[in-house]
Amino acid sequence: MSGQTGKWREEQVLVICPGSSTTMAQLGCGELSPPAHRFPTRMFRDEETGQWRPYHTYKQKKAAAVPAPVKEEDKWEYVEDQDSDEGAVYPIQGGHIVVMDAFLAFLEHVHSSLTTTYHNTPIMLMASPQWTRPDCETLARYIFEKTKTPALCLINSAIATQYGLKWPNMTVVDIGFEKVDVTCIYDSRIVAHRDVGPGWPENSAEEEREISGGEVFTRKLQQLLKDKINGFNRDMAEQLKKSNICEVLPYAPDKPKLMDLPTEDVPVAAAPTITTGAAAAAAASGTTTEGPKIVEPVADEPIYDAEGNLVDDEGVLDVANIVATGQTREFLAKKEKEKQEKAKKKGKDKEAEANRVMRLPNSKRVKNVFHFEEYVTEEVPIVQPAPPAPAPAPAAQPVLATTEGAKDEQKPDAPATEDKKPEEKPSEPAPEPATEAPQPAEAPNAPEPAAAPAPPTPEGPVPTERQTKRIRRDIEVGLERFEFADRAEIDRIVTAIYNAVQSIDDMYMRPPCWESLVFVGNGARIRGLKENILQTLQARHLISPSSATIFTSELPSNIGTPTAGTPGPGGASTPIASGPGGAQSGSLLQAATSAAAANANLSVGPGGAQGFQGGAEGSQLGQHHFHSQTPTNIKLAQLPTYLSEWTKNGFEEAMFLGAQVAARMAFCIHNFDAQGLEMQRYMSLSRVDYNELGPKGIRLHSMLGW
Repeated sequence: MSGQTGKWREEQVLVICPGSSTTMAQLGCGELSPPAHRFPTRMFRDEETGQWRPYHTYKQKKAAAVPAPVKEEDKWEYVEDQDSDEGAVYPIQGGHIVVMDAFLAFLEHVHSSLTTTYHNTPIMLMASPQWTRPDCETLARYIFEKTKTPALCLINSAIATQYGLKWPNMTVVDIGFEKVDVTCIYDSRIVAHRDVGPGWPENSAEEEREISGGEVFTRKLQQLLKDKINGFNRDMAEQLKKSNICEVLPYAPDKPKLMDLPTEDVPVAAAPTITTGAAAAAAASGTTTEGPKIVEPVADEPIYDAEGNLVDDEGVLDVANIVATGQTREFLAKKEKEKQEKAKKKGKDKEAEANRVMRLPNSKRVKNVFHFEEYVTEEVPIVQPAPPAPAPAPAAQPVLATTEGAKDEQKPDAPATEDKKPEEKPSEPAPEPATEAPQPAEAPNAPEPAAAPAPPTPEGPVPTERQTKRIRRDIEVGLERFEFADRAEIDRIVTAIYNAVQSIDDMYMRPPCWESLVFVGNGARIRGLKENILQTLQARHLISPSSATIFTSELPSNIGTPTAGTPGPGGASTPIASGPGGAQSGSLLQAATSAAAANANLSVGPGGAQGFQGGAEGSQLGQHHFHSQTPTNIKLAQLPTYLSEWTKNGFEEAMFLGAQVAARMAFCIHNFDAQGLEMQRYMSLSRVDYNELGPKGIRLHSMLGW
């Protein structure tokens, strides 16, 4: 059962990371770069043959330029549309493989698209936690028999993330397309797992099944805006969710919607003349009932009419008083200067207000503009090139056929060059364009020139080609870009994280998992989602270390050791106080002391020295590994900074980085010692082991964490 390992180069390894919506793949693991290829995880069934095709295929009639008698089957051709999803079948839904034959055909398509040789390309395939053992055995059988690969390594997505981020203890929260996986890893092994995936109720439609992950936020956004924006579809919602103006606001437990939504902008006190809201819109459109009105305060005394109504005196002058003073010109100049100063001040105020609004962050704006880009493919008729112009007939032939009188009549119309050179023979004229050639005089016996043949008119369908053009639209979005964060979905994710970590049997493993939270998956790219989940966890489940000291093993100094003098309830000894107030403290801490003594005598579980073994070593582990059953510190794990490309791309796809690192260790490193070589042999299933063990050998020779 020995197989050769570590004999392949890094550029020979094929890394495939399937997902419910997109599959990341790359040939080679030497550069540790983001995925070079992304394939939509979908297949199309051919209606005629029943086979699976990677793209949508349809029949269309051939465009024949010249009609010819052909057979009926030769008039049609198959066209592949790589962008269309009409009739697509998605073999993975919520992490589960629901159509196995379509997924196998998809793996064959990815393999054939990236490789040219079958016998010398080892495969690193990332597995979802929802894949069952029969699924993995079916995949191993198909890959070995169909692709002729020399070795196959299946790796759990959480283990791949741990290889990429290099932390031995962490809690991986994978927010995918339609599911959320929470996996706790301690000392590079899986100790707990919870998932928030799709439900499969009986006799239910596809749209009614319960899902989780990024698709929940997309549907929520589409539901909020489909009645407010004309033609708002799923593509718009997906682009809006990925844009910078769509974000999850911080967790605010004292607010009705648990988030601090921005309110309508109120004018500042320094600029009271700015009108906003409905009044400004009505004034801009000219639909006000009282006519144009200036709202600036006037320093002069107000003027009232006979009925007592206030009259605006702007533009109304008392001519008699002005003429009596004899300073008409100075007064008019002063009024004109005041008007200019008011207009200038008003313009500056409006500009300052506009700049103030533009400087506001997105979380403080009530509305913002979203730029939607759409690619539209149309059938455009092919422009046929114009037929070449017929060659001009030589002018010498009609001249020789005419009579002598005709020659004399033609001489005045001849070019000037021919008059200067009468000795030139008529059979050698200079070639000229057809539009400028001199027309010979009509002779009585001259034959009529033949008409030019008309271009043939094509019969049948006009040939067309598919052209793609980009259309950009600016859409104004209100508070819906914040309200799309479904509170029920965030609560489900928070509950899954808490239940996963608290379900770890060994309590000393929980604090390292709480202190190293990692969010991966493209669903985690939503702005503010990770921070909101972390704030919710800290607000609901975090207990400060000061309030948790009663459950610690670090007892106060005034508490003495238990003695056998006074038996307590259940046979336990009651601690005797050694200082003032000791009796009361001892009675309060009796339960904690008894629990600590009981835990110290527990037998060793899986992990050997990692569990409690009693004695000095067990007491030291109990003091330094954990203080209580509840979390006292919840924070995110620090991400690596030595990979510049991944820092720019983001570590939401860290599982692909980890798959590359694991592929190096499983297939390319050859300088291990004897123990390392044996461990390397169990990381992947070679063809030698497959021939001996069969597909069930993938249970032992893999990195699935079973």
